[in-house]
Amino acid sequence: MASPQRVSFAGGDVWLVPEAFVEEALDLPRALAAVREAFLAHGRGEAVNVPRIRVEGRGRGEAWQHTLRAALGSPALVGGKDYTSVGFELGANWVSVCSRRTGRLLALIEAAHLSRTRTAAVVALATDLLASPAPKVLAHFGAGRISEGLVSGVLQVRPSIEEVRLVRRREEPPAWLGALPVRARLAKVEEALDGAEIVTTATSSRTPVIPPGTRMAGRHWNLAGANHPGRRELDGELAGECLPERGGFLVVEAREQAALEASEFLGLAMEGMLEWSRVPTLGEVLGGVAPVPASATHTVFKSVGVGLADMAAAAVVLQALGVEP
Repeated sequence: MASPQRVSFAGGDVWLVPEAFVEEALDLPRALAAVREAFLAHGRGEAVNVPRIRVEGRGRGEAWQHTLRAALGSPALVGGKDYTSVGFELGANWVSVCSRRTGRLLALIEAAHLSRTRTAAVVALATDLLASPAPKVLAHFGAGRISEGLVSGVLQVRPSIEEVRLVRRREEPPAWLGALPVRARLAKVEEALDGAEIVTTATSSRTPVIPPGTRMAGRHWNLAGANHPGRRELDGELAGECLPERGGFLVVEAREQAALEASEFLGLAMEGMLEWSRVPTLGEVLGGVAPVPASATHTVFKSVGVGLADMAAAAVVLQALGVEP
């Protein structure tokens, strides 16, 4: 199926939207504008984000199912994303969208491209809000399919960047690295971090990829890889550096979900060193409720991936279809 099809299902007409259409309808600028509005509404209490539910396979090699849900105020949509995984490999990935006015199912949207693009847009938004205005060097950890989007998103909101340093396990560079509009190269960890004003991570590592003792101050950090207690990209000591009393300004997408999934910080919360109620959200920063304090020496965005962003991206796809909620 190369183009959307309208079928009779669940008591009404429902659009089945394939990946090819989503790739045409949803680019980074449209996704960035949509997630900006969604998080601003969330900060005002006009949008709802529900933390992820995981149905875990009991046996080795069995699939897990993951569910994210959210509701937008404008457009009036409710629904979310479901996806499956076996180990680190993703299986099916789709978004279901319903009208908040009528309760009718509007569309089922394939969501591989949607997921990557909304993640890149959210990281770009956080970078735009929190990073210094004219950085020169970006260090990125990770080389999966999502990494190309994250790097492109950061470059879009910070065109001053002149060099991208990529840290990955394999020695050969991915094809997209050479296509970037700036100087880009592979680098070892210490070399990549040397002088980098923005550091972005998108790994599935079970152990920290940022070395203990790394200087946190003077940088903006996007931590976008770990959203499960079994994974982490910072150790406990560096996570502590993200707290206000250590000069950090930590921001999350949604407090309730971060409290369950922001693995690097769960230990600090259990020890009473971090109170989630005091951690600002992207929407609160956007709305001016939680501006970056003058005392902050470094900013940290911890992303776990939320249904709110999926719904914002899905709204762009529905608009391209001409569907009104």
